[in-house]
Amino acid sequence: MNVDLKKLIRLQEIDLAVEEYLAKTGAFPARSKALDDKLQSALESVRQAQDAIQTSQVKRKEHETHVADLEVKISKYRDQLMSVKTNEEYKAMTKEIEFSQEAITREEDEILAIMEQSEMLTQNLKAAEATLTQDQKQVAVERVQLEEQNARDTETLKAYSSERNPLVDGIDDEITDLYERVRKARGGVAMARASDETCVVCNVKMRPQRFQEVRQNEAIIPCDSCGRILYDPENMDHPFEVA
Repeated sequence: MNVDLKKLIRLQEIDLAVEEYLAKTGAFPARSKALDDKLQSALESVRQAQDAIQTSQVKRKEHETHVADLEVKISKYRDQLMSVKTNEEYKAMTKEIEFSQEAITREEDEILAIMEQSEMLTQNLKAAEATLTQDQKQVAVERVQLEEQNARDTETLKAYSSERNPLVDGIDDEITDLYERVRKARGGVAMARASDETCVVCNVKMRPQRFQEVRQNEAIIPCDSCGRILYDPENMDHPFEVA
């Protein structure tokens, strides 16, 4: 078998693997950030639930303060009733007391509504805290797995890259140039298997004589259609080990 052809086949395997592992390691930062975002989202839900409870408590305190102020006001009006001298003054003072009592009723209704809502807000907080705890545990596990996988992918990428350089150095420069041109033009795939007088990649038939030449695996033969370098996988011995 042509030595350069054999090396090109392995080189193609390496380049495809490098592309795959570059994509994997390249995706690591985004996947790591996704875990951070998941935790941040759970934390934000807890903060929002806490803020809702705090806002509710502040509103309740405001209404309670209004009630206290109105009760003081009513007490003063009642004290003043003892000193009024005319019916008109008495009626006006009584009316003010009624208005204040009605205002107290409205304030107490608001307080009751806040108290009823507070139970739901507390449940929301507990649910958000439970989700946060669960997400923290899950993210911790997933982060360890992600980092371990990234470490393995990085080491595998290094191994392929280390194998590639001496392999390329051992191939004729003109053949390497041809391989790189075709690989660049054909989406990273410069090599193509031949089977039943057909280029398996572009599915174009070749002349029987050309197919017989390809089957011997003794020359660098480009596909007439796609330009990829052809070889017959059924008529070769492959000395390389996958990294």
